[in-house]
Amino acid sequence: MTHIVNIAFQGGTHGNFLRFCIDKFSTLTPRLDGLPFNQNMTSHVELQYSGLVKNYHPTDTGFMHTDEPHILITIDQEDLLFVERWVTIRAGDFGVDTSEELVTLTPDFLKKFPWQEKFKKYYNLDLQKNYTVPRFILRDAYKMSFLDPTKSGFIVIDKTLRNRKPKNTFEFPVSRFWDKDKFFDTLAEASDFLKLQLDVTDKKIHDLFMNKLHFMKTKNRVEQVIKAIQEKQDMDIRSLDTVEQAYISAWIENNTRFVTVPLCNQFFASTSEITQWIDFYPQHYKAMNPNLPMFNNIPNPFHLWNIKK
Repeated sequence: MTHIVNIAFQGGTHGNFLRFCIDKFSTLTPRLDGLPFNQNMTSHVELQYSGLVKNYHPTDTGFMHTDEPHILITIDQEDLLFVERWVTIRAGDFGVDTSEELVTLTPDFLKKFPWQEKFKKYYNLDLQKNYTVPRFILRDAYKMSFLDPTKSGFIVIDKTLRNRKPKNTFEFPVSRFWDKDKFFDTLAEASDFLKLQLDVTDKKIHDLFMNKLHFMKTKNRVEQVIKAIQEKQDMDIRSLDTVEQAYISAWIENNTRFVTVPLCNQFFASTSEITQWIDFYPQHYKAMNPNLPMFNNIPNPFHLWNIKK
């Protein structure tokens, strides 16, 4: 079957919702009834789709139907914090909440999230034998990706996909999904570029999408936390999830010389606790942080040694 468009995307970046919108609003496809949202608030309900809009993960198969039009949903470093907060919950409807004190994984989850090698190498944790991970380990793993986002799996894969994308491909930034006007403007651009003949008759569908998107109301919460730290204002941060805690940890290490954030399940309860910890960090514990790729704008020799080790 010839497709009017193929949607290539990494898991959790709203490829199913985009398929729904194109299949519903294109004048090239039959009438589509129903809504795609399931109990996990993702767009994974299998409706009577036309089959003319193909969506798939090129990380699993490589690019398919390369002679046909494509949309590639792209991810930038600025998107990582928000995506990482809910991707283990939404992608594949795995429902893995990384903010539990002890996080339980499954073999199916690990097929889509290749964590085994990293967790064995850095934490001596064999996920083939033990499917439970303490929260502090996950926080540290996320922190490491925020310290050097170029090494994030999302970013590494995104760079590869952009370099290998089919000739007739429209790039659709994932961040455009999180703003109604930007989403429909980009959808119109894609329609014009790929000749999808979209006639958007009901923009309320995006309101439903946003209402079902995890953590939208706290999307920019860490910015408020960082501002409070910088201005030495007190702010309760006990509600931060594990990924937000990891981002704050990375920010602290990037902006405070010779400190390493504690590795334990319990995180700081307030920003005043963080500023006090920074102000009185013992001098005899201060040392070059081997996790920072750069120091004073030059490659960190301790980081390079750590990689070779």
